[in-house]
Amino acid sequence: MKHTLIRTVSEASPEAFSGCGHGPAPAARREKGAPPVFVDGVAIPESAIAAEAQNHDAGSAAEARAAAARALVIRHLLLRRAGELGLSPEPDQDEQGRAETAEEALIRQVLQHEAPGEEPGEAECRHVYNSSKARFSAPEMFEASHILFEPQAADEEAWAAAHHLACAAIEQIDAGANFEALARTQSACSSAANGGALGQFVRGDLAPPIENALVGLLPGQLAPAPVKTRHGWHVVRLERHAPALVLPFEAVVEGIRASLHARSAIAASARYVERLAASAEIEGLTIGRGAGS
Repeated sequence: MKHTLIRTVSEASPEAFSGCGHGPAPAARREKGAPPVFVDGVAIPESAIAAEAQNHDAGSAAEARAAAARALVIRHLLLRRAGELGLSPEPDQDEQGRAETAEEALIRQVLQHEAPGEEPGEAECRHVYNSSKARFSAPEMFEASHILFEPQAADEEAWAAAHHLACAAIEQIDAGANFEALARTQSACSSAANGGALGQFVRGDLAPPIENALVGLLPGQLAPAPVKTRHGWHVVRLERHAPALVLPFEAVVEGIRASLHARSAIAASARYVERLAASAEIEGLTIGRGAGS
């Protein structure tokens, strides 16, 4: 929502003007140290450029200054156009609830009004879907539970004792004991409070030994032997398994449409800004694709 064209172009001093409608003041008539960038006679103060340059990553100070000057010139042109269109700011909020400033809102409104981009049709959306279905796949999902038997020391005897307890728990569950009840009373993992439930995960989320044990199980099935990790011995049970699935076109078409429209709007905005700049008298700066300072 927020544009990279930030901060307000300060009002130019009287010395920065050669008179209404007469364009920039000739260099010989500017006071010493006057800003070198003008838009239709309006100076972009060097102090504003210096402040804006802090928001632009560049290989050198000169490149940062040029990027900042372009941003401020473009902001000036867009805000001036908002005035010509008689727009009133209608700030939006982003996903975090942060509202646009009035000037950010006006810039967005100008671009939406004059460079909205093209709305993609169904054929274009289907082409994107059919040419890259992997992008629209739901990953393989697992849901599992475990009971952790943690060794009471680092020596071999403690590990053997923990393994014995884990084997005993498997025998109890196979004989009809309640898995969740055992997890709540015996598991050394914080998941004990939830009956050992680990929740949903995809491949790579869990320790490899546990994941490898779960992959070979059917939903509701208990691993026949304890699984060892650096934390101890685990009694593991697979709860659910959902294979990877390509989502249907109908489930993703709106996302595809929004992405294509956003891409089109960005390109349209760039072309629009170039046209605005071409219609203005800009001194000390070139606006355009690949433009330098």
